Amino acid sequence: MTPRNTNEKLTSRQEEVLDFLRQALEKGGAPPSYRELGERFGIKSTNGVKVLLDALERKGYLQRVAGRARALELTDAARAEARAQLLEFSVRQVPLLGRVAAGEPILAVEHVEDMLQVDAQLLRGEENFALEVRGDSMVEAGILDGDLVFAQVQPSARTGDMVVALVGEEATVKFYFPEQDRVRLQPANAQYEPIYVAADSPAFRIAGKVVGLMRRYR
Repeated sequence: MTPRNTNEKLTSRQEEVLDFLRQALEKGGAPPSYRELGERFGIKSTNGVKVLLDALERKGYLQRVAGRARALELTDAARAEARAQLLEFSVRQVPLLGRVAAGEPILAVEHVEDMLQVDAQLLRGEENFALEVRGDSMVEAGILDGDLVFAQVQPSARTGDMVVALVGEEATVKFYFPEQDRVRLQPANAQYEPIYVAADSPAFRIAGKVVGLMRRYR
C-alpha cells in the first residue's frame, strides 16, 4: 500500500493517539484494541475511536493490513517523519562565532563563521554559541589552544563560573570573580596574570557561561 502524504495537520488528540500507537507498535507488540484506546483516552464509544483512526489513516499516518486482526501499522511516511522529528530534537544547530565587537549582539549574523551540529544533551538553555579558544591561558582547566567551547547565552554569572567575557573587542574564556567595584577574569595558567576590569565598564560584559567543550584532532 502506498502511503499518502503526511503534510495534513493533525489535531492535538490525533497526535496523542498516534504517539501512543507508535510506542506500542515500536515495541513489537500488537496494536491496542478499540476498547484499550477508548480507556486510554477517555472515549466512551468504539465508534469514537474508529473516527480517530480513520482520520489518521486518511491523513497518511496509519494503514490497515488485510487479513490480520488488529491490522494497524504505521505508514513508511509516518515512520520517516518520526525519525526526522527525533533527529531534530536530539541535534541542535550552534553558531560558531568569530570576532565579536563590544556592544554588539553576541549572536549577530555577521559574527557567525559556521553552524555546528551538536547533541542537545551536551548543551543547556535555549540559546548557545561556540567559540574557538586561542592560546593556552586555560590549560590547567583542560582547555587547549584550538578547542571549541560551548556557552549558554546569559548576561551574568556566579562567582567562579567559567565564562566567555567580552573585553573591548576581544572575547576571552576565563573564570569570573567579582571583587567590589571590579571584576577579576582569572586564567587557568600560572604563567598568566588575571585581567581586571571595572565592574561598570561599558567595554566589559559577560556573553555566556561555558557549558561544554569539543576537541578536534588534526
